Amino acid sequence: MTLEIPSRVTVLVRHDEPLLAKGIVAALRAHADFGLIEDAGWVDLAAIDVLVTDWRTGLRLASGGGAGSCAPSPRTRVLIVASQAREHAVDAVLRQGVLGLVLASCPVQELVEAVSALADGRPYVCADVARRMAAHCAGEPLTAREDDVLRLLARGLCNKTIARELGIAVGTVKSHVKAILSKLDASSRTEAASIAAEKGLVDVPEFRSRRASWMPPASEGFLPTRGAVHAMAA
Repeated sequence: MTLEIPSRVTVLVRHDEPLLAKGIVAALRAHADFGLIEDAGWVDLAAIDVLVTDWRTGLRLASGGGAGSCAPSPRTRVLIVASQAREHAVDAVLRQGVLGLVLASCPVQELVEAVSALADGRPYVCADVARRMAAHCAGEPLTAREDDVLRLLARGLCNKTIARELGIAVGTVKSHVKAILSKLDASSRTEAASIAAEKGLVDVPEFRSRRASWMPPASEGFLPTRGAVHAMAA
């Protein structure tokens, strides 16, 4: 199939949520600088400036693989539009090479700005996600052992059981729990588990449903430098 490229910036919209895809196309079609291609079968991405897509497709392309009827191309910049996005997964996708991410709830003008930025070779993360990422990177990271304790704590295990699972003293577990609460700015074990689920540090559906307002699949990931995240949040 031969595609006619109508404008300066060619944009392919290929999203796994059909209704959201239609909305994206409608939002971008009014912009005179964009030539919209709406999921038109096999597409050579060498002819595409910006691909607006979902998490799985964007990550597959960023890692150098094909995405259904798309041929991978280093020329194409990937913009992910997601209903939800957890910090850990956003870290991961940016590290893989995806240049842009906006939430489906963002204003139309922000979507337009994101596409324009990517077309110019500049990264774009929507303001809400950038603020969360800046706060995430600014915080003191958990140690490997604290991470182990947090995962067990999030499963509802008591200190004695955690100590037995990890082969450490109960007093050591208590010290790790205290450090975890401090680093996550949590007032209780339950809140720490909830915050950890929101950030993508653990996978606990019951906590995630209470607090998280954004989250892609846990298997998907990659990260920017801290300086890049702070620049995006500025």
